[in-house]
Amino acid sequence: MGEFCCDQMERDLSYVCEAHADRSDCPDALIDRINGGYGLLVHDGGSSMIVIGYCPWCGTKLPSPQF
Repeated sequence: MGEFCCDQMERDLSYVCEAHADRSDCPDALIDRINGGYGLLVHDGGSSMIVIGYCPWCGTKLPSPQF
């Protein structure tokens, strides 16, 4: 897998919001990197994420985070 598994993953991870300095505050940001893996951002006012093993758009297996 290259840097991004699909165009939608690249769009989401490359998105920079003008209104929110932190991705976890922006409702338009859905995915973020976490310790070499990826997670779905939980927009609950904090910085929580749900670690994912597969791309939600193309189904490619993603690297596991290293905790």
